[in-house]
Amino acid sequence: MIENTTTTNRMPEFNRIANRNAAIRWGGLVVGLLSLQVAVGVVAIMLATGDPSAAVLPDYYQKSLDWDDHRKSESVSRELGWKLTLVPIPGQHTATLQGVLTDTDGKPVRIASGTIHMYHYARAADVKTFSIQPNSNGVVVAEDCFPVDGLWLIEIDVTNDQDQHFVHSQDILVTQTQRRLTKGN
Repeated sequence: MIENTTTTNRMPEFNRIANRNAAIRWGGLVVGLLSLQVAVGVVAIMLATGDPSAAVLPDYYQKSLDWDDHRKSESVSRELGWKLTLVPIPGQHTATLQGVLTDTDGKPVRIASGTIHMYHYARAADVKTFSIQPNSNGVVVAEDCFPVDGLWLIEIDVTNDQDQHFVHSQDILVTQTQRRLTKGN
C-alpha cells in the first residue's frame, strides 16, 4: 500500500508540471506567431514607404482636378500646328535633352519663356524642373538632366513672344547604347 500512496501523490505533481509545460509551449507558439505577423507587417510598411519607385506623383490630386483644363490646353496646342522634336544627347556621365520647336511653316518659334518638368518612370516622385531660356531659334535645352537610363516622361510648357501657349508631353527612352557612342566604346 505504501507504493500506491507514493504513486498517487506523484500523479498530481506530474500533471501540474505537464500542464504548466503545455501552457508555456502553446502560449509561446501563439505569442510567437503574433510576433511574426507584427514583424512581417513592419517590414512590409518599411518596403512600401522606403522604396522611391513606389511613389505617387507630386500634386496628383490637383492635377486630377485640373485635368479638363490640361486637355483643353493640349487641344489648343495641337491647333497651333507647332511641332516639337526632342532628342536625348548622350554625354560623358549623363545625357542632355535638346529639342527644336517649329511652327506650321517649319520656322523656329521665338520662345519667350517656358518650363520642362521631367521624371523617370521608376522614380516618379523625383520630378526635375528646368527653365527654358528665351531664344529666337526655338531651341529647348535641359543640360545633364538624364542621370540614369530608362523611360522618362517630359512635359514642356512654352509661351512665345505673342503670348501663344504650347503644352507638350512625350516619353523619351534614354539607353546605355547612346552613351557608349560618345565614350568611343
